Amino acid sequence: MSPTSTASPARSAGLAPLDDGFDDEDEQDLEALRPYVVNLTRGALSQDGIMQTSVADVDAIFDEHLPRFLAGRAEPVPVVFWAHGGIVSERAGLRIAGDQVPWWVRNGAYPIHFVWETGFTDTLRDLVSWWALRDLGGRGAPWQSVKRSAQVAAEPGGGAHYVAQRLARFCREHPGHITVHAAGHSAGAIFHSRFLPAADRLGVRSFGSLQLLAPALRVDEFESTLLPMIGTSIDRFAMYTLTAAVEQQDCCFRLYPKSLLYLVSEVFERPPDVPLLGLEQSIRQSRDLLTAFGLDPEQQCASEVVWSPTGPLAPVGRRSSARSHGGFDNDVDTMNSVASRVLGRENFAPFPSTTVSASRVLDTPTTATRVSWIP
Repeated sequence: MSPTSTASPARSAGLAPLDDGFDDEDEQDLEALRPYVVNLTRGALSQDGIMQTSVADVDAIFDEHLPRFLAGRAEPVPVVFWAHGGIVSERAGLRIAGDQVPWWVRNGAYPIHFVWETGFTDTLRDLVSWWALRDLGGRGAPWQSVKRSAQVAAEPGGGAHYVAQRLARFCREHPGHITVHAAGHSAGAIFHSRFLPAADRLGVRSFGSLQLLAPALRVDEFESTLLPMIGTSIDRFAMYTLTAAVEQQDCCFRLYPKSLLYLVSEVFERPPDVPLLGLEQSIRQSRDLLTAFGLDPEQQCASEVVWSPTGPLAPVGRRSSARSHGGFDNDVDTMNSVASRVLGRENFAPFPSTTVSASRVLDTPTTATRVSWIP
């Protein structure tokens, strides 16, 4: 892959302050990101923290920034809605936006990042042992708060619902000017399982693609929300996730012997041992998913799953080198695959290899127990 443009598109889009990297304490960096970020706190537009998002800020995206980005472009421009994992702090969510936004812009796409704070990060800081973790999961409240944040965001009055309203209005007023895409990592799949149906109900009739990275979404919730949209309101669906063998080698929190998806399934969800979309064993056990992903040789493929790590000869758009749950959103092969499907081409500026995952180690653990991975 080679760039089809230079850094000038990013500069013209007001992103020059990010040339030396994103600093969440730099007001210029925050203002440069504002046209591309919708910050949410427990589902509502955020009114505090590092960055605030108001109704006027959302309006400005669709009334000013996006039209300016489209000016003079003959072909429809991809608009990409990104949702990070659910146990990611505001600082980490802004960091991944700061890393990704210039790259998308450089490739001619307009990214909109949902930075959605759920309150779970602070809870994780207090975990001191597996027994505390087990008790926390047994009650289920913190993980349920993550899911509740996604639900509230997409309901009337929620921040994502207002974004969907404005997106639907923009599509009506500017037919053929944009294509709409969504991508999410881990619990970002839960977020999109609420956002996309809400957008569909409000009149956004076609998402060009939906791509989920190691989704922490329950299979039954996927089948009731997103699966019916594939082939109708979602043109193409792709999922990138670990093979079962690699998943079982991915130690979570250095407290749990398997990956975070197993932790969510076996501990955080209610009842325990709930099938999750990102687990190979869950897919293999579902006739509907075998059919949807073309894994049933007697059925026609409607979607696609990329098992990571792929072989070195895997084609562009079907590559992933991630070997951990938290490694997908900064894996060069995975992100290039996501971009190739969004952009519809193989020739583009590759994903920066120096990007740090939003699902990184917690910034300042409060105990001697080192938390290694977060969803």
